[in-house]
Amino acid sequence: MPHRLRFSVSCLQHLSLLLAFVSQSLASPTHSQSPGSPVKHFPATADIPGFSLRLGSDTASVCNSSTPGVAGFVDTTDGDDESHLFFWLFESKHRPFNDPVILWMSGGPGASSTGYGNLMELGPCRIAREGGYTIDNPHGWNTNATLIFVDQPVSVGYSTGSKIPNGLQEASQTMDRFLRQLMIAFPQYSSLDFYIAGESYGGSWVPALASTILDNQANSHDINSRNVDLHSAASEFSVQNNEHHWAGDHSPCIEWAPLNLWCEQNLGVCEGTGDDEGWTSRACIETHEKCSSMSGYVVDKLRRNPYDWRRSCGDGPSEECYAELGHIDAFLNQTKVKVALGVNEDASFEGISYEILKQWESVGDLWKSSDEYVNRLLDEGIRVLIYVGDKDLYCNAAGMRRLVNEGLAWHGHPFFRFREMTLWYHDAKVAGR
Repeated sequence: MPHRLRFSVSCLQHLSLLLAFVSQSLASPTHSQSPGSPVKHFPATADIPGFSLRLGSDTASVCNSSTPGVAGFVDTTDGDDESHLFFWLFESKHRPFNDPVILWMSGGPGASSTGYGNLMELGPCRIAREGGYTIDNPHGWNTNATLIFVDQPVSVGYSTGSKIPNGLQEASQTMDRFLRQLMIAFPQYSSLDFYIAGESYGGSWVPALASTILDNQANSHDINSRNVDLHSAASEFSVQNNEHHWAGDHSPCIEWAPLNLWCEQNLGVCEGTGDDEGWTSRACIETHEKCSSMSGYVVDKLRRNPYDWRRSCGDGPSEECYAELGHIDAFLNQTKVKVALGVNEDASFEGISYEILKQWESVGDLWKSSDEYVNRLLDEGIRVLIYVGDKDLYCNAAGMRRLVNEGLAWHGHPFFRFREMTLWYHDAKVAGR
């Protein structure tokens, strides 16, 4: 059964992508893997190095969901490159043999998917308000889909390796390899619709990974349908950044208007260099920091949550907008939790890898526009749906509309930008437009 390609983002920037990236020859049923089984070794193929799969033994004690959970590592040695990528998988509660599979990639870059994306957002369990244990998540996406969370790149979450990737493209190649390996280990999912979803830096993760998968399958006929859903991504900072004052629409924001114009002009220069040197220069780094301070004002001065300005953040640092982050870090560093998930007792869970942030900044990938990836996908016929929350200031609706109308450049853009917005409904009520 051929795969189909789709793809999406949200702000928290969800990017999702339904892909056909594994050939039927890779999905041998002799490689079937059951939950809780011991380490299993898989030989190399023509384009994928050999790897091992080792799983935890008691994931139910960590997340007592009604759906089976599988957690563990894909261990790969490819020349001098050694990696141990940690993943956590939950089957769909509905029809696991028919429902789509969703790979979730948290942003950052360098944020843990198995921790933050899983236990704070869309997994079957959430960290309890007081921390220390998990509770059922009635809004988990595994109601109708099988979920896969991966800590990537190495140094994020529980994942380790001999070296961190040089930047976005190298990390995308590693994830492409991981996905192929995972489908060898779990062939029951290889024929299902497969989505990749992400948030925040997912505005770069997902279109870059999508392009990598397309490149590596240039001669493949697995992809049947191409549809992309971008649920709001910060893909071009110079265009989206200066819409904060329109999204906020109150006096402190209006005062930023002159700075917004300066930011648009100067950030545009940094993005317009066409190479990595623009974003690695001291002038561009300082420009980005100055322009980012506008959104930081919302947290530091107004004490509002920049992802939902209706919520307050208390009197502490910006991290206290979401106390769950600290609770998740502490929970996943408990020895009994690590043992249950198949993690070495002396390993440390890193919710945010500052190594990745530093590396991405050094090569210019931290703020680089991802619109070229999106344009490429659109030009290849992948359908794109973009939606944003109207209470989000970081990835705000005003900035996203401007990005779509002015920041992208693909063959259908002249026609698309003149389309009228229409209402959409949920439970017979208007939910957006």
